[in-house]
Amino acid sequence: MRKREKTFYIVTIAALIGTFTVSIVPDTLPPPSAERTDTLVVADTIVPAFRISPYDSIFQCYADTVGWDWKMLAAVAYVESKFDTAATSGVGAQGLMQMMPETARAMGVPEGMERDPSESVRAAADYFKYLSHLFRRVPEGERRYFVLASYNAGFGHIQDAMRLAEKYGKNRYVWNENVETFLRLKNDSIYYTDSLCRNGRFTGIETTLFVRKVQHKYSEYCLREEQYWQTHRDTTHYMPRAAITTIPEDVAHEDMHIDHTLNL
Repeated sequence: MRKREKTFYIVTIAALIGTFTVSIVPDTLPPPSAERTDTLVVADTIVPAFRISPYDSIFQCYADTVGWDWKMLAAVAYVESKFDTAATSGVGAQGLMQMMPETARAMGVPEGMERDPSESVRAAADYFKYLSHLFRRVPEGERRYFVLASYNAGFGHIQDAMRLAEKYGKNRYVWNENVETFLRLKNDSIYYTDSLCRNGRFTGIETTLFVRKVQHKYSEYCLREEQYWQTHRDTTHYMPRAAITTIPEDVAHEDMHIDHTLNL
């Protein structure tokens, strides 16, 4: 056989083998550059906010008015009304924050809106700010007790207790075991008839219990929030990557066969 004819046959056979090999490559295989992985990835999750009541967003909105943690406003609302916007006390206090109508009006609440949760919380925050200013000489760490007590009993009775505390050698700027003691003693004639007592007799036990209940509830809310976020920090959520495609075993073997064929 001539050399030219031999070369022709070799080229022809090589071309037929190449055409056959290409024809068996599946159209569905991903391009060589496609990344294939069966790993799991951490899911992108949005952790729900810590919740106390249906009115949390209102507490959060107005907490900055007085410079308090919003959970303190929630604690007051719980102790006052247990988050019942329709609550009315025996002396006429109304709404979520149980404000007296005349006090609510002084804080700008329109008549008939005392039970509106947003108006109630806004007015209470404004009143707390006002009382905080009246007690500006009280150290910041103690001031909240005096503000809460005045919210419940009225500013005048707390002033009386402060004057009595000072007279009997106690600190007029400290609440626990100082001013609170003499607020309770204002129910005793020895004290409420004192010339320093300008606002008369007062049964202070209810007010001192109110302050303690609010502080206790606030501490409870702080602990619950801490535990809530700790739980979410300690829990990792996983989910499969949405675009993961597992290559069937038979296709993988066929892919290996094609690679081997093309390397002949």
